[in-house]
Amino acid sequence: MGRSRQVFTDMNILLDGIGNVGVSKTCELPKIEYQTIERDGAMAMEEVIPLIKAMSAKIVFNEFNPLAYTAASNLFGTGTLIICKGSTVQDGKAVPVMATLGGNVKVIDNPFPERGKEVELTLEIAVSSYALLINNIPVVAIDIKNLVCVIGGVDLYADLRNHIL
Repeated sequence: MGRSRQVFTDMNILLDGIGNVGVSKTCELPKIEYQTIERDGAMAMEEVIPLIKAMSAKIVFNEFNPLAYTAASNLFGTGTLIICKGSTVQDGKAVPVMATLGGNVKVIDNPFPERGKEVELTLEIAVSSYALLINNIPVVAIDIKNLVCVIGGVDLYADLRNHIL
């Protein structure tokens, strides 16, 4: 018998120092995209190099919450730490999922008041650190400022840190 599909539940969004600021309808986690270079020759090829492109995330609140604006007020300070907590459900079993996003809010998309429609407040974040735990197991830990890039338990930047720090 095949496995059933995983279903995401709502994500609670917590802001460091404040606590729960709301429930997210959508939590678009950072895409981890490596840089590439193209080599020319008789047979051209694209080579993937272990450098990560700039990351961003998007959180859509399904409520108009003034505390969400506090995240944007840290733009010129140390940045914002946003924690997204939720779970997936598969075959009746819930598995916790937690993402921690560090960075700065770059866009606040205010709700467009429309009668009878659900309210949505969107934050877009320029991400400088990202951690993802699935079932309390770390699967991603990226910290741009400290040259940390651990994916699936492999520290991709360990040699680089040893060479330049």
